[in-house]
Amino acid sequence: MTTRFIIFLSLFLIAGQVYAQQLIPFDYTSEEENPFIKENDSFKYYVSSGDTSNIVGLNEENNFYKLLNKSRKVIAEGNYIMDGEKYLQTGKWIERFDNGKVKLTGVYRRNKPIGTWQEFYNTGKVKTIYNYAIVVNERGLTNYCLSGTWQEFYPDGKLKVNGFYTANETRVSDTIVVEDPITERKVNKVSYRSEYTPAKTGTWEYYSENGELDKKEDF
Repeated sequence: MTTRFIIFLSLFLIAGQVYAQQLIPFDYTSEEENPFIKENDSFKYYVSSGDTSNIVGLNEENNFYKLLNKSRKVIAEGNYIMDGEKYLQTGKWIERFDNGKVKLTGVYRRNKPIGTWQEFYNTGKVKTIYNYAIVVNERGLTNYCLSGTWQEFYPDGKLKVNGFYTANETRVSDTIVVEDPITERKVNKVSYRSEYTPAKTGTWEYYSENGELDKKEDF
């Protein structure tokens, strides 16, 4: 008799994650899910799967995506690759305010943020700078986690927060029910894997708006 596996309990939720993986919206799934609007020599346009008043434009020749708001201004853009029928963000991506200034920018690798990311105020001043690292666990599996220098700034450009995140490993258990091929009894089998979440480390500094050091925290 062939052993059958039935999923009994899914992975535990990880608390304390600072940012979700999809930082910049990629509001397109497929031609079946996103109603077609029109096309020209460069782009095909579809209804956004997020805010349906927005429009997604795809340049299939160059694998380029842009998201337009209801005023038809570009508010997000970047390249994508195909993985089977899935669309994955890749390379440098930019999200913009309605006034055209950059809101958020960084690099994706197969839908995962990597390297340095920057957030901006709508004036063009830098708001936050942070980093995502590639972490390889003991099984050789690749993970992505917020890790490295973290800096926040006031609207006038003065430093507000200066700190450092590290990728904290958490052992996560998955429980499945296995049917014994001889007794046909069902027994629980637990497997373990590594997940990584950002954790503050070292000394964090917090500054007042006049530039003076307000407090320090050690982790």
